[in-house]
Amino acid sequence: MPDSVQPRDQFKHSLATEILRSSGTLRLSAFGNSMLPTFWPGDRLTIRQRSIEQVLPGDVVLFARGGRFFIHRVLQKLELDSNPQLLTRGDAMPDADAPVSTQELLGKIVSIETHRGRQLSVPRCSRARRWIGLAVAYSPRLRSLALRWHARGNSTRQGETVPEQVSLG
Repeated sequence: MPDSVQPRDQFKHSLATEILRSSGTLRLSAFGNSMLPTFWPGDRLTIRQRSIEQVLPGDVVLFARGGRFFIHRVLQKLELDSNPQLLTRGDAMPDADAPVSTQELLGKIVSIETHRGRQLSVPRCSRARRWIGLAVAYSPRLRSLALRWHARGNSTRQGETVPEQVSLG
C-alpha cells in the first residue's frame, strides 16, 4: 500500500504546485500538528504565490521539500552565499527548519476558514500561542485531548461535504 500512496501524494503536490504557480492562489485543508494552535486539522487555508522578497518575518508560508508540503512561520530572512533564504519553524515545533530557498518557497498563507466557516486572518505568533504550541508538541496527552476537543466541534453535519485533505508536514 505505501508504494501506491507515495506516487498519489507526489501527483497531488505537483498538481497543487502547478495550480498555485499558474493561478496565483490555492486553497488547501490543513493536516498535521506542527502549527497548532494557529491551524487545526481541517482548517482551509488560502495561499497566495509570493516571492522571498514579498515575505516578512512572522508570515506563514507554504514550501515544498522532499516531495512534501510544509506550512511554517518565518522567523527571519537570511542571505547565504548571496542567495536569499527563510528560516522557518512550526508554532508547535521546538526547532527551526533548514533554511528555505527561493525554489522551495511556494506562497504565503493569507487567510483561514475554520471548520465552522469563519474567515480569519493569520494571527501573529504571540508568546502565549508559542507556549501553547510547545505544550501541545511536548505532551502527547495534551495534544490528544486538544485534538479530541477540537474534533467534537468539527463533526460534519448531515449533508455537508468535506474537502480532501493534503498533508502539510
